[in-house]
Amino acid sequence: MVNAISPFHSTVFTSYNVGMKSILVINDSSFLREFMDKQLKEYGFEVIQAINGLDGWGKIRQQKPDLIIMDYFLTRKSSMEILKGMAADPNVESIPVVLTISKLEKKQVMEIAQLGVRKILNKPVRIDALLAALTEILGVAIEMDNTPCILDAHLNDQILFVEIAQGFNREKINLLRYKIAELIRLYSVKDPRILIMMTDIDFRGEDKNKLEILLEEVMGFVGKPDRIRILTISKKIKTYLAEHLILSEIEVSKTLEEAMDGLLGIKGMESLTAEQDNVQERFFSAKQEIHKEAFQLNFMKESTGESLNQLGGKVRIAVVDDDMIVREIIKNAFGATGWEVVPFANGKEFAEALDSEKLFDLLFLDLIMPEMNGFEVLQMMSGRNLEIPTIILTALTRKESVVKAREFGINSYIVKPIKPEGILAKAAEILGADF
Repeated sequence: MVNAISPFHSTVFTSYNVGMKSILVINDSSFLREFMDKQLKEYGFEVIQAINGLDGWGKIRQQKPDLIIMDYFLTRKSSMEILKGMAADPNVESIPVVLTISKLEKKQVMEIAQLGVRKILNKPVRIDALLAALTEILGVAIEMDNTPCILDAHLNDQILFVEIAQGFNREKINLLRYKIAELIRLYSVKDPRILIMMTDIDFRGEDKNKLEILLEEVMGFVGKPDRIRILTISKKIKTYLAEHLILSEIEVSKTLEEAMDGLLGIKGMESLTAEQDNVQERFFSAKQEIHKEAFQLNFMKESTGESLNQLGGKVRIAVVDDDMIVREIIKNAFGATGWEVVPFANGKEFAEALDSEKLFDLLFLDLIMPEMNGFEVLQMMSGRNLEIPTIILTALTRKESVVKAREFGINSYIVKPIKPEGILAKAAEILGADF
């Protein structure tokens, strides 16, 4: 058994029949290494960390792990150099490798396959896909928490919005701390406040421990309970927290106005009008029908610049906006990355381009345009089963547009007027994610 003690409780994680298999995690991102270390140890694995390719290559030869989880983009020594080195060394050539990568060309697939990589996982990596790969390759039994759970976190000004629906899932809760940490770092949040929305949850006895873990993770970022508000209409959750020895200090609100007033005060609320209405609409709507498990709780590389550069120079971005100035601002923002930015004056031009060109890796989409508006573009992509990561461009006064865009599964948006640093940060958040 593996025990993890916290100020709130004593949590016991089950160690499954993995026979203390050793896993070497090679990744430049300390966030990812820390998550892997914590998560895999809970399942009973021995975890070895390598901070770059050169460090990883040394530990492969010295410690000969049972399996390697390696990112494709590494510093000091590339992943391809490591794979070729392993293929030439009979002492380590049989060690299975799981490779994570954001963007994979056909040429890369052939080269990687010839070097004996057992599994390629696209980023953002789903934890269930990773554990399934470990089960298959190592022949071990790993049991996940399969509780249905929609969990997302995003930032607006100084407020971190954490949304939880359907239930509490241990794996997703474990990911939450890394998502929050990266949002705070990426947007340089000095004094974060956190609003936790809980909807459509049947609070059960086994959820008590998971709720404690979640609030413990959140508390670590703000220090004081008055920096957190919980928005829920669940009497069970409110009663449980009110009777808790420590968590009773966190206030539970029934209305968004009450929660936001407690976090920011009246003056602060005025600057978040669009976000308030967006949250209000979602919180008090009927039970949400989520068509796909879209909320993967992504967390970023160590810096925005590194995240963008590591994705390579072949990333294609479409900017669909009838405002020429907006198109130019976005194009110039990516000038140093070497990425291809293709502007379109309306949705019709973009739709026609999809018929003749290869797909894009990222889409900046205005919602109000002539000839073919943003909603019609989203409808068109949905009809064609095209899944292009999309960032909505919206004016503060068009808050109802953001709510409508949610129906298409779009959760990322930038409020106009846009700034270059905000564009790069949002692109890093969407494309540079590991999880």
